[in-house]
Amino acid sequence: MKSWNQLSARISASGQPVPQTKQNLPRDWHCTRQTDLSHYRIGIDNQSPGVVQIACRLGRGDSATLPSDSYGSLMQSILAAPYHGRKLKLRALIETSNADGAAIWMRVDHSPGQVLSFDNMMSGPRQRALQGSHGWTECVVVLAIPTTAKSIHYGVILKGYGEMRVKHLRLDEAYPDAELTGERQKILSQPSNLDFQPAA
Repeated sequence: MKSWNQLSARISASGQPVPQTKQNLPRDWHCTRQTDLSHYRIGIDNQSPGVVQIACRLGRGDSATLPSDSYGSLMQSILAAPYHGRKLKLRALIETSNADGAAIWMRVDHSPGQVLSFDNMMSGPRQRALQGSHGWTECVVVLAIPTTAKSIHYGVILKGYGEMRVKHLRLDEAYPDAELTGERQKILSQPSNLDFQPAA
């Protein structure tokens, strides 16, 4: 895999700031607000049509240390109404090089800040994000879209160090009996257990 971060690694090791080059983002996609572009390079791989790449600008041996909660993510948002009562399957092929965690993700919202369900392949009891170096590997996320959902957000994410490349990303309706991969957020009708009693 061709590395984007060799030059920036040399610059950061010398104590100079990493250059902020313009991102060559695919049309209708944008970086999440939490993505620090001084730590990640995100954009189209010009050597491979239909492929996007996220690469950490820092290497593990650099004098500058990447914060433990760092990640780079590319995303898109759509209205949920056309998919009410269905299950949606997000899938893509991912290739990684020395990655801490590479994945696709999807989130279903009722309103900003009110999440109905979420899966980034890193949360929950099953950690499914790709770690280390892998050839092209299919990754899948399946979430239900309830009638209360207002928006659907999805994308690709690289956590920590390394590189990832993504192609053939698709968002399709899943079969009704498809197993859900993410966590559904429970919304209570009223406050409960405010004195923190243990679960039964």
